[in-house]
Amino acid sequence: MSISRVEMLEGLRKVELPTLGHVLEEGFCHPQLRPMNGENRLFGIARTLDLREPDAVAVNHALLALQPGEVMVIRVGGGLHAPVGAVTAAVAVAQGCAGIVVDGPVTDIAALREVGQRLPVFATGLTARTTKRLGTLPRGGCAHQGEIEIAGTTVHPGDLVLGDAHGVLVMSAEGLDADILDQALASDRDEPELIAKIRRGVPLADLLVV
Repeated sequence: MSISRVEMLEGLRKVELPTLGHVLEEGFCHPQLRPMNGENRLFGIARTLDLREPDAVAVNHALLALQPGEVMVIRVGGGLHAPVGAVTAAVAVAQGCAGIVVDGPVTDIAALREVGQRLPVFATGLTARTTKRLGTLPRGGCAHQGEIEIAGTTVHPGDLVLGDAHGVLVMSAEGLDADILDQALASDRDEPELIAKIRRGVPLADLLVV
């Protein structure tokens, strides 16, 4: 049975991200994409930016379009320039952004750590090389709200984006299935009892599927 994005997001707040690894195979970003400013959990709806050139103006356009609860997901062409730093993070917080995912580096790590609880940021690393005011967006040098690929995973505007200390998961907005959520909730519910039985010395052959 399909459910809405809002219902899915609310349900997923109760689920550990690795639990979804038991019920899903697609959508997991490459482990190189990791939390930069703490291990706060990320939940939101994707707003995408394909930063084909290191253009700060294109980033500003995307920031101004952000809606509360959205996650800005940025593909950095070449992977060398940081599109996110202190000012970008401050604007994102002011816009009610749920978090930022960058397939590339970020900068101003001290400032990003200061807003970590309000704005989880995931990226591939850090750099001092940043975007410039190139103004390529009107000429088609960068694309806002289109399909992009980050860390081996395709992201569409409106997809669900989840993140924690283990990495980032993207779930397609199409065909969100309540069964997936139910399976994950059941797994998290049953796991503590299973671990307790192992610690009590219940024969492992009685507990494990072999």
